[in-house]
Amino acid sequence: MATFDGIVIGGGHNGLTCAAYLARAGLRVAVVEANRKIGGGSITEEVTLPGFKHNLHSNFHLFTDGPIVRDLDLDRYGLEYIYPDVQDGMAFRDGTALCIYRDPERTAESFARFSKSDADRWRELHENFAVKGREFVLQTLYSPPLSPPDLAERMTGPLGKDMLSYAQYSLYEAVDRNFEEEHIRCLFKTFLHSISLMNLPNLGSFFPRLVSRLVTFALPKGGAEALPRALGRVIEEAGGTVLTGQRVEEVLVEGGRAQGVRVAGGDVLRADRFVASGVDVVQTVDMTSPEHFGDDVAQRVANLQWAKHSLVTIHVALNEPPRYRAADFDPDIDRAYNIAFGVGDSEELARVFEVSIDRERLPERFHGNGACNTLFDSSYAPPGKHVAFWWPFAPYRLDGDPQSWDRGQEEITRELLNQWREFAPNMTDDNVLGTYLFTPLDIERSCVNMRQGSHHGIAYLPTQLGVNRPVPEMSGYRTPVDGLYLCGFTSHSGGAITGSPGYNCANVIADDLEVDRWWTRVPEPAWAE
Repeated sequence: MATFDGIVIGGGHNGLTCAAYLARAGLRVAVVEANRKIGGGSITEEVTLPGFKHNLHSNFHLFTDGPIVRDLDLDRYGLEYIYPDVQDGMAFRDGTALCIYRDPERTAESFARFSKSDADRWRELHENFAVKGREFVLQTLYSPPLSPPDLAERMTGPLGKDMLSYAQYSLYEAVDRNFEEEHIRCLFKTFLHSISLMNLPNLGSFFPRLVSRLVTFALPKGGAEALPRALGRVIEEAGGTVLTGQRVEEVLVEGGRAQGVRVAGGDVLRADRFVASGVDVVQTVDMTSPEHFGDDVAQRVANLQWAKHSLVTIHVALNEPPRYRAADFDPDIDRAYNIAFGVGDSEELARVFEVSIDRERLPERFHGNGACNTLFDSSYAPPGKHVAFWWPFAPYRLDGDPQSWDRGQEEITRELLNQWREFAPNMTDDNVLGTYLFTPLDIERSCVNMRQGSHHGIAYLPTQLGVNRPVPEMSGYRTPVDGLYLCGFTSHSGGAITGSPGYNCANVIADDLEVDRWWTRVPEPAWAE
């Protein structure tokens, strides 16, 4: 029976982040991961052909936006990110295209081909939210959540009030109040959907957040697995332990306090000071036993809603990268990092969800984003070859049954390639060397946190955000069980590769245990103009 100061359940990037900070603070920490290797939603596998690397879950990382890479010196442990110049693009069926660049003026030039007024509005939005408001957005992500009244008190001046005003709008209303031209509207709505959002009332606050981060997407060099590998090295160098292939079955509670875990097979790991769960809150309550949380809290956790839409991904090994028809309109679309295609306007986009996904059907027109990583990092494939993927939106229960994904793999793969070929004619049988379909059911199988293929955790709903995420009693990363904490993506700030839930939880644990903090904490949110 091994004994540690603290145990972190789950070796995803959030659990590893939490463990790395506390291990460097001198605590004896063990990370316990059920899978054969750490990573969670940040893994890389050769699923099409040998030598072709595919990021099965996360690809567009935002990890360097916050303090973690700097604090933990992750570049020393092999983590390197690439920032493509053409950050985002969208190819339309009419042969046109839009591009978003790291240089906001070049983005404005792309927008101006469709609407000069929208180009001017982009300049204003970028200045307000990506420049002036950027630090505030990061503070909200890398701090425990504040209540809406507390947040309003900290946001003074017209820009802060403008950002707050978006909370009253739906996703589409937030976009439409800023842009007039349909192509531009469709682009922003697509990328809002891509972070697992639905067009629901009172979610418009994600629009300023998207604008603040739309030009900071980074490709992990060598594969998404480079991130957990670097974090694991930090933990072990600091004297911590990383255990894989060890599935936690029970959180041990004695005298109302978390005292350790029992893994499959019966072995017990003791924790003298804390247990932090990087798995979803529903699993955490089940492993601990609902009786320790109180009937009301346990029931509300059990009733949490998962995202209505998931992703079905087609991974391909290629002789040459996709060449889009829209390159005749704008050649830069062929070198866009995060590229979307499939529908032509907002009405068609809405139908993907309202007519198909909400009714658990395959869309007639698939729509989503993807990437060709070898355009920026040749190490993803053998010399002269390429990898790419497209992850259109899809329901978890296909025709009412998630097992339908297994039965329809060949047909769905064929249809995805056919529709991809409409936009990129060179996606022919001669070019496509191998394929791999990664379905919403596979998402859940690969990462048990991602229930019902919900790749950002519990759904982003007004009732499941901020001080309500996952439930008010646990929104500050503490739980009703003394010594038991939450550090996963069902807590604030949710999914995406930011590490913020793990970082925030490490700060809370450091406060409670009165640990000397070796790092400088991100200031609490404040936007005084």
